Amino acid sequence: MFNFLGFEFSSSIITTPVSVIIAIVAIYLGLRWLKSFFVMTPQQHVRILETFGRYTGYRKAGLSIKFPWPFQRARSPFSLQTKQISLQLGVKSKDNAFVTMPISLQYRVIPTAVEAAFYELHNPEEQIESYVATDARAVAAARTFDQLYTDRDEFTRTVRESLDEAINAYGYEIRAVLIDDPRPTPEMISAFNEVLASQRRLEAAHNDGEAEKIKRTKSAEASAAAMSITARGIAASRSIIAEGNARALAAFRADTTLTDADAMAFMMEINRLEALRDAASHGGKTVLVTGDAHGGNYETRALLSALADDDGPKSEKDVGRETGLIGTVKQQNPPLKTDGANDERINKKND
Repeated sequence: MFNFLGFEFSSSIITTPVSVIIAIVAIYLGLRWLKSFFVMTPQQHVRILETFGRYTGYRKAGLSIKFPWPFQRARSPFSLQTKQISLQLGVKSKDNAFVTMPISLQYRVIPTAVEAAFYELHNPEEQIESYVATDARAVAAARTFDQLYTDRDEFTRTVRESLDEAINAYGYEIRAVLIDDPRPTPEMISAFNEVLASQRRLEAAHNDGEAEKIKRTKSAEASAAAMSITARGIAASRSIIAEGNARALAAFRADTTLTDADAMAFMMEINRLEALRDAASHGGKTVLVTGDAHGGNYETRALLSALADDDGPKSEKDVGRETGLIGTVKQQNPPLKTDGANDERINKKND
């Protein structure tokens, strides 16, 4: 006889092979039944307890005791760790741009809502992905393509708030929503590059135009300043010349009996002769003399003759000045040369 777990067995019972097998099975089942009293739960997990198939609570990490099978059973460990879902979600913006939004979602079970998280959703990851896709597409449709880049924080906050409201009732909470830069199609990238290039060319042309405008404005201002200075110089020189001519004319009138008109005509003729002399002083130029040039010379000679025939004694200084003036006129206007044949033809024509 021997005793096992309070039961007495006769040594004769286990002498046959069948009895040995039955004893081993009984011992195994007895150990399994004893094990059903205990619940071993890993860290960051819980074990759901069901009594006759109905939820009656859960056990946290560590070793705990429950009613044995078949009265109560512990379900497999249910994780409370934070999980991540990564999506490459295609969305359409408000301005009809199709882009891909890389979205990473971090979620976990709410510790106080273990029952809902365990029983409400059949496949939590796929169902949460559906919520993310629906909310993200709705938010993206209200924004332009540029706003998807510039307002990512606002986009993330809106998506998270919408998801929290939707899945909190199922025992889950959103820990973070991470949205990377939208990825446009290659056609959109090429189009945007063309737009940027055209904008740069437009800015360059505008800058070139402004530079040319400034250059011409400054050149015009410089030309105006130079012309103003030149005009002041010419005005000053003419004023000096006029003053000199006035003094010369006054001195000339004081020494002669000519009228003011005769004296002015004489001075103008002298100026004309000097102009012709200066123009003819450089080679390669043609000087055109008007038809009344000889008439002016005759008037000048008449004035000089009148000066020469003027009554009254003259000083040697006056005689020298008049002689010089007459010589100047004769030098600038030499007498016309004619031959005898020409004179004879002219006389016959006159007859």
